[in-house]
Amino acid sequence: MDRRGGFVLGLVLVLVLSLNILFGCLLASAGGLSRQVSRYEQKVQALYDAESAIIANLAGVPDGFFAGLPPVSADVVGPWGRVCASPRSGAHPVPANTVHPAPANLELCAEYGTRYSRLRFDDWYAAMSQYRASLRESITAATGLRVLSGNRRFFRLDSSVVFHIADGDLLLDLDSSVSSAAFLVDGSVNLKGTACFDTLRIYAAGNVDLGGEVSVGHLEVYSGASLEVRSSFRFTGLLFARDQVTIRERARAGFPSVAVALGSGDNRVQLQGRAAFSGVLASPGGALELDRPDSLRGAAFPGDVRDSAFALLPAFFDGEPVVFRRSVQ
Repeated sequence: MDRRGGFVLGLVLVLVLSLNILFGCLLASAGGLSRQVSRYEQKVQALYDAESAIIANLAGVPDGFFAGLPPVSADVVGPWGRVCASPRSGAHPVPANTVHPAPANLELCAEYGTRYSRLRFDDWYAAMSQYRASLRESITAATGLRVLSGNRRFFRLDSSVVFHIADGDLLLDLDSSVSSAAFLVDGSVNLKGTACFDTLRIYAAGNVDLGGEVSVGHLEVYSGASLEVRSSFRFTGLLFARDQVTIRERARAGFPSVAVALGSGDNRVQLQGRAAFSGVLASPGGALELDRPDSLRGAAFPGDVRDSAFALLPAFFDGEPVVFRRSVQ
């Protein structure tokens, strides 16, 4: 009998201990889950605050007008605009005791332009003249600008370069990847070979010929004469020439892109062959020439401007800002 009683007592003690351990695990699990949910709520709220600050900025509301929203930074990315806000600032910051806080440099950004609307020739001329001056200034004021005289030829480039080619032409026959490059050229520019650019800016007084197996994340080009994009050249950005812009062969322009021919002569924009363009083609006062009526795969506007269904003009045209890309960086 004593043995049986001792066995029952031991069994009861084991059961009580097991239940205590089980309840302790359940409570710890619930507490961990609660902390995870709290962290998630804080991060989501911080993103909502950052997005609200961006929306307010695009609507023209002064920074700091709404208490608790984080400050925003606005700048121009080439011809388009960008507004960023940090989700870590504002009325609902991520708590200091968060085990896995968001990175300190985390930002929510929105890139924007202006949806296409009919513009007068004077509007185009004023906007593109402003853009041409701003592109030249951005190159000449860049840190590390080097001035070289006479014709120049490069087979490789450093990770980031800025050159002024004075009194000569520039030939880039590349086999490299470059984060950023900018060129101010008094003559003509010829780019070919195999290369990948994050950012490429070219301001040339003469002709510009872009070809080869080249891809550019963000491209800005001004030509004081004619500009041609051909072969398997791929880019997103803005092309501007005084005389003629030709996009042909297998060239690809991603969204949003703009090609403008605007000068005092017989200016024109041509889209030929199997080239694809997602954006706006404009030749105010000139002519557009398309091999196929549906080559833009979007609406065709009568006159001298055609665009794809989602085209956005650069932000230096007055109008309601329209966001075309959002990202957390």
